[in-house]
Amino acid sequence: MKHLCLPMFAAVLVLAGCNQTAPVTSAPTVAAPDAVVPADTARLDSAMAAATAPPADNAAAPAAIPSRKELGIVRLSFSFKPAPNPDDPAHPKTSAYLLLQGAKAMDIDLGKFASPPDVVDADKARLAGFPKGMLLGFRSYHAATGTSSDLAVLNVDGNRLRVVQRRVEESASEPGAFETSREIPLPANTQVVAAPPTKQ
Repeated sequence: MKHLCLPMFAAVLVLAGCNQTAPVTSAPTVAAPDAVVPADTARLDSAMAAATAPPADNAAAPAAIPSRKELGIVRLSFSFKPAPNPDDPAHPKTSAYLLLQGAKAMDIDLGKFASPPDVVDADKARLAGFPKGMLLGFRSYHAATGTSSDLAVLNVDGNRLRVVQRRVEESASEPGAFETSREIPLPANTQVVAAPPTKQ
């Protein structure tokens, strides 16, 4: 009887092991992959953001630069021509003209002088007491009377030319003062350039 019970007890153990339910374990959680944004969509979003972004507070507007048409250039020069002298036909006078060429073309009669004018350079102008900053100038000396006629052209405030003249007597202790004889208005944004005179 003892030998019969042992096989039966073993069979019960086997059946009990087969009917055991395996423990439930939690399945590992797999993270969902990040959404991939197509490259075209990313570029479109960047362009839209740049277009709608407000301007910087300190952004300065570019300065307007005048064009060549807006910035006129006027070249100044003297022109001298012989003129008849009814009082002394053997000694003709000289007519002087101020020539404006470029944005504003004009021939301005400066009058008649006893002798051909001598155009002064910067050194001569300084020694003779011509106005500082003049554009052009000349001196006409009349040997018979010992009198010089000086003339200078100035640029005033960048919007007009001023012609000044004086008479200098050899016997005078000091030269006379320059006086304004005329003014020539200039267009806005005009650049004045002094050119060598043309003698005729």
